Amino acid sequence: MIRSRQTIRRLELQRKTFALIILILGSIFVLYPVASMLCGSLSSKTVIKTVPASLIPLEGKQVAIPELGKPDQKYFVYNVEVNGKKRELAYVEKVDKMWKYVNPEYPSESYLLPPATPDQRVRTVRFNWRNYSDALKKSPFPRYILNTLFILFIATFGAVLSSVLVAYGFSRFHFKGRNVLFLILLSTMMLPPQVTLIPSFIMYKWLGWYNTYLPLTVPAFFAVGAMNVFLIRQFMMGLPLELDEAAKIDGCGPIKILWYVIIPQAKPVLLTIGLQTAIFWWNDYYYALIYIQDKMKYTVALGLQSFNALYFNNSGLMAAATIMVMIPPVVIFFIFQKYFIQGTVISGVKG
Repeated sequence: MIRSRQTIRRLELQRKTFALIILILGSIFVLYPVASMLCGSLSSKTVIKTVPASLIPLEGKQVAIPELGKPDQKYFVYNVEVNGKKRELAYVEKVDKMWKYVNPEYPSESYLLPPATPDQRVRTVRFNWRNYSDALKKSPFPRYILNTLFILFIATFGAVLSSVLVAYGFSRFHFKGRNVLFLILLSTMMLPPQVTLIPSFIMYKWLGWYNTYLPLTVPAFFAVGAMNVFLIRQFMMGLPLELDEAAKIDGCGPIKILWYVIIPQAKPVLLTIGLQTAIFWWNDYYYALIYIQDKMKYTVALGLQSFNALYFNNSGLMAAATIMVMIPPVVIFFIFQKYFIQGTVISGVKG
């Protein structure tokens, strides 16, 4: 009996250890690209490219030598072999086919030696924090953020409100054809958005909504997200009907029952729907690209794309802008992850 318990404990420990190793390896694969982008956002144009790529921004060491008559100019330092010894010397100019090096500490000490290779350049770690401020100055990201938040709040409110009303009707009321209508609603999830793109664009263009935020916000008030309706309906169907009957005895109508009885119980799933919708509209590029033309009305995703097109040759600046755009949804997810997971699990189990 004792041996069997010890065997069970040993097997349990092995399983936990194996699961921990898998989680660590998975975390490395997921976090490495993020860490690479974060470190890349702190590098400048002069960063030294290495294979494999280094997470630490390594740049060529540069020194100023005022004695040469150019106090504002900086010179790269190389590891150069002089009389059989490695020396850190600054390359100052080219003389015929040779390079002139000087000792940064004693500029009067100079040498004419063959040109150095890029691998001989002295490397130093330098974190360029100015990339973040430069990214904000070179593009109106604060304006893009305000535009995105405007769309986000209206679309999220409309999606949650309409989904709650539709799910409430499907879950708490019995009427003829209810299951058929719900099946038709769910079938819309299998319809690719590209199919309805041209008819929708023509309709919004005819209404005069092109280059406005109306095509991005108004449809949210018509429960276009079938998955949102499905999740809320599944949760509501798990609530006992006795709650509704007790509220009716107290004189509550359908709206009061929804507001005072159903919604307080459905906070986790409603918060989940709100977070999913908010993150979707924060990252949306497809719909904003179709309907927004004025640059001052750009969302964050459009602004980031145009920024990358302008500064594609400055990877540090691009990475800094991407990190700033990525931070808000990540912070929101970590703050509300408890409710997010709880709402998803409950809505998927109940009913």
